Amino acid sequence: MPQPPSVPLAWRNLAHDRVRFVLFAAGVGFAVVLMGVQYGIMNAMLDSNTVIIERLDCDLVVVNPNRASLLMRGGVSQRRVEQARAAPNVRAAVPVYLEYQAAGLRHTAERARERTQTRRIRVVGVDPESGVLKLPDVSAEDWAKLRTPGTALYDRRSRPHPDRPGETVFGKFEPGARTELAGRDITLVAGFDLGFDFGTDGTLIVSDRTFEKWVREPLYPLNPLAEADLIALRVAPGAAREVQADLRARLGTEDVLVLTRDELVSREKRFWWTNTPIGFAFGAGVVLGFVVGMVICYQILASDVADHLPEYATLKAIGYTNRYLSWIVLQEALILAAAGFVPGILFTLGTYQLLGAITGLPMVLTPGRFALVLALTFVMCSASGLLAVRKVKKVDPADVF
Repeated sequence: MPQPPSVPLAWRNLAHDRVRFVLFAAGVGFAVVLMGVQYGIMNAMLDSNTVIIERLDCDLVVVNPNRASLLMRGGVSQRRVEQARAAPNVRAAVPVYLEYQAAGLRHTAERARERTQTRRIRVVGVDPESGVLKLPDVSAEDWAKLRTPGTALYDRRSRPHPDRPGETVFGKFEPGARTELAGRDITLVAGFDLGFDFGTDGTLIVSDRTFEKWVREPLYPLNPLAEADLIALRVAPGAAREVQADLRARLGTEDVLVLTRDELVSREKRFWWTNTPIGFAFGAGVVLGFVVGMVICYQILASDVADHLPEYATLKAIGYTNRYLSWIVLQEALILAAAGFVPGILFTLGTYQLLGAITGLPMVLTPGRFALVLALTFVMCSASGLLAVRKVKKVDPADVF
């Protein structure tokens, strides 16, 4: 009769006491949750500042090199727009206008006391017919409404009011609501979903004409749209790198920077990572979770080795090598990593959903981020196993018996 395959000794050591094994896995899972949540919050904060860039329907973006973040000042001359349009393989060059500082939106409440409240809001000005922004929930009819001066699309995911469910800090946003933008009447015509970030509590999208008259003309009366904040370029399929190199040669690098959309996203995230406490605070949280997990896993493995010292001594006495015994401990570490990661990552996903609903931050576990948490978990447990292996190597059968 064929013999059934043997069960690995490492699994027998851990699973002979089911309750204890569950507690061991829960300890590792706690470290996974700690690392995953800290890493998720950090990425959500970075992602929230790049959502507007990721919604651009373009291949390349021209930006002022002195503009380290979209939140800062610094534009690109309209002359550069025309030069970019004239370049080979460029199918469209669309100027995008942004305002973070000067645009104040008056509260939409009917009560006179609250009506006097004004908060800064991000205003994006684009040609409604350009299709430069990817907003799936905004129809062609809604975009057409922006051709009427003094109309705007509003962000339904603007920062919520802390005490009034269904309202933003700007008041209640709904189609037909009338309020004031930069001191002039504005009518909200339709909503979209974007989200707030560190620089702003919400977003309005208006036509370039409304942006010129309502936002820029009071500040720059002679030539309100002399500069665009970004130039979004669409190019022929597969020609992005070629056009990028060509434009860099044509336009130079003194007053413009030609980037792919992904490069601009990375540049924006790098600014927030290096110039704000986000990177240090939440990066330290991930490191702390890793260290806590190592300590927990080491204590588990060291305790298991201590409980089985006579068995390890017996194996050593009958001829098994330190390499074989060390491999058993490392197998236990890998089993604990797998057993703790599965419930830990599931709990982390649930926490992402909860925090996303409460805060409005884009809590997303991408495949790359999933792989990083998985790798950290296995490295954490493997390192603990290597530390615990020393106890096995020091076992002397003569001392034990």
